Amino acid sequence: MFKGYLTKVFSLFFILGFVFIPLTFYGLYFQYGLTRFVFLKPVAFIQNHFFTGAIQNIDFSSDTIGLNILLCLLLMMAFLLILLLYFFKIRSDKIDQVFKSVSVYYIAAILLKYGFDKVFKQQFALPEPNILYTNFGSLTRDTLFWSTMGLSHTYSVVTGSIEVLTGILILLRRTRVFGFCLAIGVLLNILLINFSFDISVKTFTAFLLAVVLFNGYPYLKTIYAFFVQHKQVQLPAQTAKENYKWIGVLLSTAIICYCLFPYLSLGNFNGDNVQRPLLHGAYNIERFTIGADTLNSCDFPYKRFFIHRDNYIIFQRQDDRMVDYFFDDDPVNKQLILQDYNKSKIIVAYSYDIKTGDLRLTFGNSTKWVIQSKALNWKALPALQDNTHYTIDEIK
Repeated sequence: MFKGYLTKVFSLFFILGFVFIPLTFYGLYFQYGLTRFVFLKPVAFIQNHFFTGAIQNIDFSSDTIGLNILLCLLLMMAFLLILLLYFFKIRSDKIDQVFKSVSVYYIAAILLKYGFDKVFKQQFALPEPNILYTNFGSLTRDTLFWSTMGLSHTYSVVTGSIEVLTGILILLRRTRVFGFCLAIGVLLNILLINFSFDISVKTFTAFLLAVVLFNGYPYLKTIYAFFVQHKQVQLPAQTAKENYKWIGVLLSTAIICYCLFPYLSLGNFNGDNVQRPLLHGAYNIERFTIGADTLNSCDFPYKRFFIHRDNYIIFQRQDDRMVDYFFDDDPVNKQLILQDYNKSKIIVAYSYDIKTGDLRLTFGNSTKWVIQSKALNWKALPALQDNTHYTIDEIK
């Protein structure tokens, strides 16, 4: 009886997690609003009283104290709700079935979404110029891992294809158990990477792994008997009524189309080839002028700056520290409207020669500060060269 009670509790907990853990996928922004509406006040109350050092802006993203409090509240709710159902002798057998049905499509959707993101080079993007010109030891472990993965198109496609295949196997009834076995391996690897490189998706990955393990638990004895004891075994038949089969086919098709929609709509299947802004790139500062005075580049506190594809301009100091500003581009007036983290704005006029790569930035109105710079050929850096050596004799 206790085992059955716990099974129902965790089934309900996972279902609540599916509903209230906000996903950042295309078109699912309503989920964040729902979670804030239901749980913001209790989560904020607990956080403010027991976790004073927590981030004040509670957004329930992975690895935040807010999300961990939310999961604890969902688990407590599941315990209490199932206890009430037992107390009032209300049947709760269908909770297990609902969990099994919903979790199949939830896990498959997650694997397909992130799998396609890797296949089409969206998740592990080509490193930005500012990363390429930063000293190796100055980068954090998560940035190093993410950037290194972005250097290899092949690795991204292969790992993404494995996730896509796993998601499809889970959607198919005949291969579902095999799909869950693969998913355990995939998610264990991702969780290990997240902890080893301090990547901030640990909580959500652990939640997904728990869901997959909970689905695979009923088949453990059978799998053990087959692989370890070498017995001839048969998994329980998974049958469904004809109407449910068609619902499953429609849901599976809808999930696959949903995950592919952003790429089909743009017609771009390689994130590295997405159009960058006109000024995107790395620039070496050659001269700096204040009024009528000109400084050599070595006398100026900054040696390079970078235009990031997400509309950031990043200045690199002589000691390699970085200072960044968000900007809006006004191409008509040829101005960059910079904004720092205090919301202060700076208007910078620019002049760019696309043929020579010369870019001039002009700050101020009365006493003008002018930076003369030249574009660097950052794509020629060794890290970006796709040179595969099959023998060490080929390495020069």
